[in-house]
Amino acid sequence: MTRPTPSAPIVEDDLHAYVDGLLDAERRKAVQDHLDRDPEAAAAVTRLIAQRQLLRSAFAPIVDEPVPERLQLRTLLAQRQEPPTRHWRWAAAVLVALGAGSVGGWQVRDRWEPMSVAADGVANAGANAGANGIAALAGEARSSYLAYASDAPEDLDRERLLRVVSDKLRRPVEIPDLSAAGYRFAGGRLVATVHGPAGMFFYDREDGTRMAVMLRPMTVEKEAPMMAQTTGAVGGYSWAMRGLGYSVVGTESPTTLHPVADEVRRQAREKASI
Repeated sequence: MTRPTPSAPIVEDDLHAYVDGLLDAERRKAVQDHLDRDPEAAAAVTRLIAQRQLLRSAFAPIVDEPVPERLQLRTLLAQRQEPPTRHWRWAAAVLVALGAGSVGGWQVRDRWEPMSVAADGVANAGANAGANGIAALAGEARSSYLAYASDAPEDLDRERLLRVVSDKLRRPVEIPDLSAAGYRFAGGRLVATVHGPAGMFFYDREDGTRMAVMLRPMTVEKEAPMMAQTTGAVGGYSWAMRGLGYSVVGTESPTTLHPVADEVRRQAREKASI
């Protein structure tokens, strides 16, 4: 199979491969750029991520269980050596199972019915089921912003702050430079989330407006396009790249925060390519 070049048109297979993390760095960037320009494609990827997470959540209780004895290879091979009467018993069991299908089949259908709901329903169901993806990241960023934005950041110099956050997140992180966007770095701190520690960096504008950038590791949606998230007066943009989640959050309008989020992502991409 010929691998598509980065400049090749983005097709549905690319979106599925993007969700499954199967694209190389150049093609992944091309798909990400396409998602940034095409809201419908971004919404389709969100639905795919939600469906994937629904499957993960549904099978989570049994995925680590050992294979039952009756389904292990040695048991199945032994059954093939049994006398013919045994096969008649199996046939009878199959008939009974088919007879019960009118009941059991509908029970299975009821369990999986959420997979066929409308697109928005699937996305919401997936976000709720996953509880550790982009929607959760955005919610944690809003909560942390409300809790700490009005406080003075922790009294740590820039280098020490980077060391502390990098140690807790178990990966090197950088503080974005947003001076070109009119924001001055004001400090930062570690914050606790349901899914572990996160680093939150605060920025002030000359008029006193404060926004923040939050980073934390992602365990499920390790690659996700930028999504707008707003609740009440606090909103922003969240995405994931190479296993790290980013959220730009504040009280300003989406049109003001969007270019800031684009700048944070651009710097993160540059650092990752070095």
